Amino acid sequence: MSTEPRLVCAFGPFRLLPDERRLERDGQAVRLGGRAFDLLTVLVRQAGEVVPSRQLLDEVWQDLSVDDSSLRVHVRTLRKALGDAPEAAEYIANVPGRGYCFVAPVERLERPAITPAAEPASSRGLPARAGAIIGRADAIAAVCRDLSQNRLVTVAGPAGVGKTTVAVAAAQAFAEAAPDGACFVDLASVSAASLVVSTVATALGIPVQEVDPVQEVVRVLNERPLLLVLDNCEQVIETVAGLVERLLLETGEVRLLATSGEPLRVTGERVHRLAPLACPPVTETITRDEAMAYAAVQLFVDRAAAGGNPILDDAQAPATAEICRRLDGIPLAIELAAARAEFFGVEALAQRLNDMFAVLTQGRRFALARHQTLRATLDWGYELLSPAEQAVLRRLSAFRAAFTLEAALAVLVGPGTTYGEAIDILANLVAKSLLTMKGAGDGVRYRLLEATRVYAGEKLAESDDEHAARRSHARYHLGLLESAPDSTDAGAARAWLAACAECLDDIRAALDWSLAPGGDQAVGLDLMAASTQLFFQLSLNLEHRDRMEQVVSQLDAASGVDPLVEMRLQIALGHAYWYSPSDQAKTGAVFERALALSDQLPDAPVRYRLQALWGMWATRRGRGQYGAALAFAEQYEALARKAGDPAFSLLGDRILGLTHHFLGDQPAARRYMGRVLSIARSTPNPPNTDFQVGPEAAAAALMPRILWLQGAPDQARAALDVAIEAARRSDHWFSLYYVLGLSGCQLDLWTGDLAAADTHLAMMVNRSVSDVWRQCWAFVLKLRRGEPEEALIAAALEPRVDISAFTAIKAMASQAVLTVPAPDDEVGEALWNLPEVLRVNADLTLWHGGPDAAAAAESRLLRALDLARRQPALSWELRCAMSLAMLWREGPRAPEAREALTSAYDRFTEGFDTNDLIKARALIDELG
Repeated sequence: MSTEPRLVCAFGPFRLLPDERRLERDGQAVRLGGRAFDLLTVLVRQAGEVVPSRQLLDEVWQDLSVDDSSLRVHVRTLRKALGDAPEAAEYIANVPGRGYCFVAPVERLERPAITPAAEPASSRGLPARAGAIIGRADAIAAVCRDLSQNRLVTVAGPAGVGKTTVAVAAAQAFAEAAPDGACFVDLASVSAASLVVSTVATALGIPVQEVDPVQEVVRVLNERPLLLVLDNCEQVIETVAGLVERLLLETGEVRLLATSGEPLRVTGERVHRLAPLACPPVTETITRDEAMAYAAVQLFVDRAAAGGNPILDDAQAPATAEICRRLDGIPLAIELAAARAEFFGVEALAQRLNDMFAVLTQGRRFALARHQTLRATLDWGYELLSPAEQAVLRRLSAFRAAFTLEAALAVLVGPGTTYGEAIDILANLVAKSLLTMKGAGDGVRYRLLEATRVYAGEKLAESDDEHAARRSHARYHLGLLESAPDSTDAGAARAWLAACAECLDDIRAALDWSLAPGGDQAVGLDLMAASTQLFFQLSLNLEHRDRMEQVVSQLDAASGVDPLVEMRLQIALGHAYWYSPSDQAKTGAVFERALALSDQLPDAPVRYRLQALWGMWATRRGRGQYGAALAFAEQYEALARKAGDPAFSLLGDRILGLTHHFLGDQPAARRYMGRVLSIARSTPNPPNTDFQVGPEAAAAALMPRILWLQGAPDQARAALDVAIEAARRSDHWFSLYYVLGLSGCQLDLWTGDLAAADTHLAMMVNRSVSDVWRQCWAFVLKLRRGEPEEALIAAALEPRVDISAFTAIKAMASQAVLTVPAPDDEVGEALWNLPEVLRVNADLTLWHGGPDAAAAAESRLLRALDLARRQPALSWELRCAMSLAMLWREGPRAPEAREALTSAYDRFTEGFDTNDLIKARALIDELG
């Protein structure tokens, strides 16, 4: 042990101890990574001088090839660590173009040397550090603190997590202040319990000749109370635990530091669970600097650079982050991956991790045999398990994500494994770091690390237990899906959705297995039908549609399919079609088949017939066949009332209100939607049916249209704000998309608020492949801002933007050259917009011209005015009266035009700052 005085650099409240690699603030350790600590040491050593960036890179990163961005990242980290002090800005200054300077005054002190003591030769036997330790400064400091307060500390964790690295680093730091240093005992090669004591004695330099070698070890350790490091204890855990317990009882000052996959479970033991390195979260994009903020990425880059691989850049950052996440931040696995980066390239390596055991096969040449490949590491841990523990680990590999105790027991308990045995083995696997555990109380969830899961999955596939395990896994998740609460309890429904969302990957896995050859098709079909509501609520319509389409297409070839199951599948496929880009004819055919099946099953739950009737209504509404849609809506509403289910009754009112709106009967539409809103707003958890936008958001979405048409622009704008807020509260993207697509953009154009239209278009985030509703409105808005001809085309399209016209509008948007369309009075059965269509067609007639253009335009306008008055739709009436006034203002009918316009204008009580009313007022004044 060195007798030289040790240097201490003091600045502000900080003390830097370079020899101990320690930074203190007011006596408390400050957490710093290895690079940041080296950077601070160089800057403090040359305090007051500008240290060139190149020199800092050379000294801190030595032989590694890194760029200035790494330096900037670590300077920011260093400034953040020093930033708790008010004077933080005074420590490190950036000198542009030159480098960095430590500007605070530094006082150099000497700490008294430690008196040397006779130390066993083994204290010099701590393994040398092979490379930089990344991301473990906090863990090393924590182990040192634990050792200062406890005589026994065990560093426990999964294979490859770096237990030995942390233990050795902590022992080196702790032994510097210990009178008798440290002794390192590697038990990795000890397979026989009888050899444990002799291995320890040999490491201590004790001849193994005694009748009781433990007693001689005790005697020596009482004479030289050092830090005894027992590494790799798991394969001889019982013997090591017995030895440690005796040493704690019969020695006075010896401290013990053990590494193992599981705790020793000895009295007085302090366990430090070593977590994997931090990994970047799942994000769509990540930059190099963002990725390098995580220790797992830092380790990968450091080891890859040491192997001669290119330095990480922004293009490689997403793949690197994915590699680290897939490997769960396990240092050994990351080092093995980094060694393969040169051969595969980072992007290809990330794609090949599905076959990680074939890829991660090149460890350090002189590492332990079990650290040479990822498979060897896991083989080591697996062979230490009892046959019962191996069987449980294999069955748990059926889970793709974190799982609850209830889920685990559903898969484990059965022939050969009782409830109590399963609980005990799960606890053992947690203790042995093969199963991770997070949360507390009812929120506890368990998870296999990805490499362990893949390894155990291979073992499961080799066993006779795979079918039973995966079937139990699938049936558990089917039960979870089928536990959806009654539609009247929205609060319970949200809790169910949250629980199922956490199991989404497992539900996918259960579907994949059960519907594949050799699976359980009956369970798979039930899973498909039961999962539809979940996929809809999670906005995964396209994924579910593709799965459902494949399954339904195979129903004819399947034998013995329950008609009720087929009906549920047809209904689910129909809804998947409806909420994703699909052919209307296919959607209608699916719902027709579902309704026909419901006719054959009079005893089936009424909800399925109601869902089939809703599909028949929806497909007619989508085709613009509102008469037929009204008939199905009335059937639906009558059956829902008879069934007495408030959720279906609310939906009946909603579809009746929507249908009457498009048929042009706004008073009826307002009456139905008002009833829905009244119930939804007076109930803390308003009921809702499967697959639907929430009742408040759905009803509120239509109210702005109704109110504007009835001549209440200000109320319409207020209603839109309410609808948007209701959609946001639902926390479901399609609800907001629906509100803005149905009413938001339409009202913005009606009131002339184009800036609001821009805002609402930006809010219309659609997570499906096709974004046709937003695309149509964006096209109309673009035309509205264009030349007069384009504005006229926009006026012709605006009242026609609806589901039935999406395809035609999208086709027009793709044309290189647009022409002003000819007048077309055909609107099918959607009479709500006919007054506006006739009015715009009058303008189109005048634009195209001809000898009878004025008369034809006048005829259309008179018809439009009469229809608007009969609906009644005051806003359409105002527009028609304005167009007539402009047509007649130079002729003998000008007074009649002014009277019609004034009559409509005077019936408005609000909205006088909107576009139409401003224009109408100006025209009245002009005519007057």
